[in-house]
Amino acid sequence: MSHDGSYDVIVVGAGATGCATARELAPDHDVLVIEAGEVGGGASGMAAGLTAPTLFAYDRPALARHANEFLRAFSGTEGFEYNARPRIELVYPENEDAARERAEVMSSYGFPVSFVSAGTIEARHPVFDLERFAGAIEIADAGFVDDTYVYTRALARDARNRGATIRTGVEVTGVATAGGRVVGVEAPEGTVEGRHVVVAAGWQTKDLLADVIHVPTRPFLLQAASVDLEREVGPDVPLGRLASEDVYFRPQNDGRLRLGGGEYLLDDPAPLADGVDDAEEVETRMAETGRTAQEVVDSATDEEFRERLREVAPLFVEELDTPSDVAVTAGWRGVDAATADGEPIVDEPADAPDGLVLCTGFNGLGITKSPVAAAAVRSLVAGEDAPFDLERFELDRLGDAVDFPLQDTFAMGRD
Repeated sequence: MSHDGSYDVIVVGAGATGCATARELAPDHDVLVIEAGEVGGGASGMAAGLTAPTLFAYDRPALARHANEFLRAFSGTEGFEYNARPRIELVYPENEDAARERAEVMSSYGFPVSFVSAGTIEARHPVFDLERFAGAIEIADAGFVDDTYVYTRALARDARNRGATIRTGVEVTGVATAGGRVVGVEAPEGTVEGRHVVVAAGWQTKDLLADVIHVPTRPFLLQAASVDLEREVGPDVPLGRLASEDVYFRPQNDGRLRLGGGEYLLDDPAPLADGVDDAEEVETRMAETGRTAQEVVDSATDEEFRERLREVAPLFVEELDTPSDVAVTAGWRGVDAATADGEPIVDEPADAPDGLVLCTGFNGLGITKSPVAAAAVRSLVAGEDAPFDLERFELDRLGDAVDFPLQDTFAMGRD
């Protein structure tokens, strides 16, 4: 790998957070992104694509609004289209009172959130059979990214349009330091010089920085699948979640239903970290079939997860009466990094070399929080005020232990 001179910022990792960060910084910084594989080839490209900043950050209104506004504003850029759609959090009768209270609390922060009866949802969307449910918390300002691989690569192309350099197929082996600050990164061809280094390498961030600073994250698996229905899932159908059953759902633009869940901690993530190895081949097959990158990759999901989908989908989908009716047509998986409290680490830690920024631990919400990460990193690198409070993202809020349980994307609402 050749390079000319020193960069203002080197971003390690070309997932959604790395590409969004490069895009944010590129207009007034000399930015290099280095990726060992393909842009969007890891967990970002294999994500299920549901977004709901309000659900996960309603008590931080500025943060939630920043994410919502970015996704809508970025739609139409470099082939990416955002699908704005309400989200419903299905609620059993015994949890109705608590759900109504939660909806009121979320609404009190100024967001379009309300409790909607099961009958009202069924009347709007006949694809659902909600006789088992009291209704749902409806979050009106949610949506989905139909193909997160396309989203990530659109971020990368726009980052290049703004002046960033992106190099793929280059493995960073370490961070170079001198005199208590970073001076670049180590690659097989030598040191690439940079005044700031942003490590956004997902679950691999911890190992990459093991000789520099302890990063208390744990790798975990996420799984999703496509399901064929006789009735197409229409363009107005909401996305949603049945948190008590650890399953979320959303429409796909091709009329299929997408289901996800199957999240658990891993001791050895490498064998399960599937993704896009050959971008040209994957994109050719996407064009030929009209299917998303996730469906084209079609990596293995475990039988326990598939059986879970077969059991849960008939609980709320009108035409599915028994598990045998659930036709899984493609499945895929990705590996992300978890923190003890479910919040990411986006920080320039005091105990780390000056100029080193951590950007990891997104707990399965990397697509939703990619605009948040980008704005937070910019504030740290440029010394600017962030558009929202960064305290919950600081490394020192966490202990050193890495034996914590998984706070997955269902933790909020499972009660």
